[in-house]
Amino acid sequence: MSFFEWLTIFFVCLIGAMTPGPSLIVIIYLTNSKNFVSGFVASLAHGFGIFIYALISIFSLSFVINLLPTAIPIIQILGAIFLIYLGYKILFLKIPKKVVNNKTKIPKTTIESIFLGLTTSLINPKILIFFTSIFSQFISQDYSINTKFGMAFLAGIIDSTWYILVCYSISIKIVENYIKSKQKLIFFILGIILIIFSFYLAFKAIRYFILIAN
Repeated sequence: MSFFEWLTIFFVCLIGAMTPGPSLIVIIYLTNSKNFVSGFVASLAHGFGIFIYALISIFSLSFVINLLPTAIPIIQILGAIFLIYLGYKILFLKIPKKVVNNKTKIPKTTIESIFLGLTTSLINPKILIFFTSIFSQFISQDYSINTKFGMAFLAGIIDSTWYILVCYSISIKIVENYIKSKQKLIFFILGIILIIFSFYLAFKAIRYFILIAN
């Protein structure tokens, strides 16, 4: 893989991790209700869950390539459409004023924090769709197993690192307040970037069909 491809995967995974959802609520709730360590270990566990999902999507796509190579451009177009939709959702994202989920049981041990972080990522099927959309744009028969594991590992590391930073920012009120004041602008920019990138991916996939037709 080229440096540009690795960099693209990095930024798209980062945008995905930064998008608010159930995982963010759980991590913030753990940090606020217990301590930084609980949020930290939950973030690592959540990243491991992301690694598993990324690995499943990568090897599933590799299987499809070997079985039916012509299906990949179709998957790429569908993936690009999903990423455009995600970018649209980020653009008009409504940030909840309260992130505390009273239905979540406060973990009493580190093991429970790990379990909660892991299950929060694994029970969300949208994550698998997200990674299938991303990796369908880059997967190739020529990639080694090490490259495939590296792609999944990168996704997991980005996820864990982001949520650890979230836990840390909660501990520093100045940083937390600044992020809250600029969050609409931040997500607007992220949404625009993701939409532009997704249109580029869709164009690449459509061009494949045009070349075949000619």
